[in-house]
Amino acid sequence: MAVMVVVIFFMLVSTASAFGPSTMYTSPSTDPSPGTLYPRALTLKYSGSYNGRMLATFEHYVSGTPSFPIYQSTDGGVTWSHLSEVTDQVNGWGLRYQPFLYELPQAIGNMPAGTLLIAGNSIPSNLATTKLDMYKSTDHGVTWTFVSTQATGGKADPSGAYDPVWEPFLLVANNKLIYYYSDERDPLHNQKLVHITSTDGVNWSSAVEDISLADSTKRPGMTTVAKLGNGSYIMTYEYGGASPGFAVYYKISTNPENFGAATDPGTQLVTQDGVKPSSSPYVTWLSGTGPNGTIAVRANSSSELFLNTENGASNTWTRVSTAVAGGYSPALVPLADNHSVLILNGGPLGSTNHNSVTYGSIDLGDAALLHQWESFSVPGSYMRHYNFAGRIDPTPLSNIDDSKFRMVPGLADSSAVSFESLNFPGYYLRHYNYVLQLGRNDGTATFKSDATFTKVAGLGDASKVSFKSYNFPTRYIRQLSSVLRIDPISTTQEKNDATWIQH
Repeated sequence: MAVMVVVIFFMLVSTASAFGPSTMYTSPSTDPSPGTLYPRALTLKYSGSYNGRMLATFEHYVSGTPSFPIYQSTDGGVTWSHLSEVTDQVNGWGLRYQPFLYELPQAIGNMPAGTLLIAGNSIPSNLATTKLDMYKSTDHGVTWTFVSTQATGGKADPSGAYDPVWEPFLLVANNKLIYYYSDERDPLHNQKLVHITSTDGVNWSSAVEDISLADSTKRPGMTTVAKLGNGSYIMTYEYGGASPGFAVYYKISTNPENFGAATDPGTQLVTQDGVKPSSSPYVTWLSGTGPNGTIAVRANSSSELFLNTENGASNTWTRVSTAVAGGYSPALVPLADNHSVLILNGGPLGSTNHNSVTYGSIDLGDAALLHQWESFSVPGSYMRHYNFAGRIDPTPLSNIDDSKFRMVPGLADSSAVSFESLNFPGYYLRHYNYVLQLGRNDGTATFKSDATFTKVAGLGDASKVSFKSYNFPTRYIRQLSSVLRIDPISTTQEKNDATWIQH
C-alpha cells in the first residue's frame, strides 16, 4: 500500500491487551535502586509434560550478592510465582547483569533437548570485571549448575574505556549453540557485536564479528535474533551514534551465523508514519497472524510494538500501542495461540526509585479470522485498501495483502464486526463522510462506531453477505465506481453493489 501522510497516522491506537498490565515483582525500598531491570522469559516447548509452562528472570539489585531470580507461570503468563534462584557458583561475585533464558530445542553435547540455559554477566561488587557465564537446569528451572564461561572483559562501565563484555543472547541453529554478545575489547572499536559457537556448550569457537562499524566511535549493542516463518533470521540491535541516539537497526539473513558484511549497519526501523524507535530493542516472530506471520519489536523509547507482516520489508513497519509501560531492555514472548504476545518491562534505566517487573499481553490478530470479500456485482474484484482509501480492484492486485482483513468482533458492539487490515494491524475500515477509508484506531467512541458493521444476508443474493453500518443503520457498504461507501440501498443494482462473496 502506498504511503499517504494523513492525520490519523499520529493518533495512538488503543488496542486492549488480553491481560495486564500486572506486576510480577516489586523491589523493596531496602534494596538499591533501580531494584529491577532487563527481564527475560520463555515458554517451555521441549520439556514433555512441562510444555507450556513459562519461566522469567530479571536483573535483581540487592545489597548483598546478586542472583538471577526465576519465576514461573502455569497459566499462560497471567500469574507468576517465585521458583528458584540462579547463584554464582564459580566466582563469588554474584550474577549481576543481563540474564538470558533459553531452552535447547535439540541436544547440544551431553545436554538433551529441553535443557534450560541461562547466560548472564557475573560481576563483583566493585564492578571491576565482567564475565559471561552460563548455567543449566535439567529439572525445568528448579536447580542450576555451572556449564562454562564464554568471555571475560574489563570493568562494567559503558564509557568505552574499560573493555567489558555485555548482553548475551542464545540461539540454536546449524546444530550449534550460537552465543551473541557485545564486545568492547577491540581497541579499534567503541563496541562491536560478535558471536561464538559451540557443539557441546563447553568448548567455544573464536569470535565472529556481526556488526563492526567502520566508524570506530559508533556503538552497536544488544543483539536479539528471531527466526521467521520463511526460514530467514532477523537480528535487531541499538545503533549508538545514529539518529535518534541508539536507533533500532536490523539485518536479515538465511544464516544466523552470517548477517553480511559486519561494516554494513543494515536497515533502520522506521514506521510508515516516520516514527524511529530507539534503545535496547527486542524482536520476536508470531506465526499465527497471517501468511507471513508478524515480526514484533519492542524498544525502550515507547510503550508501542513495532510490527511487520512482510518479512521485514523496510517500508512496511506499523505500530500499535500497548498497556505495558515502556522500559529499558524489555522482552517479548509469543503466547500459545501464536497471535498474542507477552510483554515484560523491568523499569527505566537510571531510575533512582525502585522498579517493578510488569507484564501484559496484546493480541496481534488471529489468522483464522482472515477473509477476502469479492464484489457480487463486479466478479473478480475484491474489497481492499489503497493509499488508505477503501475500494475494489480486480485481481491480480498489486499487493494481495491489501485485500485481506480480519473480521473481528465489532469495536462498538461485539455482536457486530469490524474489518482489521492484515498488513496494517490496528488499522480498520471505517466510514468518514460516508466514504470508507483505512484508519488507525484512536480509541474514541466515534471511531469505534464508524468501524463497526452488522453482518446480514446478502441484499442481492441471500446466500452471500452484506454489511450494515452500525451508527447509520439505513446505510450499507457498497461499491460505486470501484469506491467503497455506505449508502441507502433500494434499487436492484444498489443491492447487488452492496453484496459480497466471502472467501
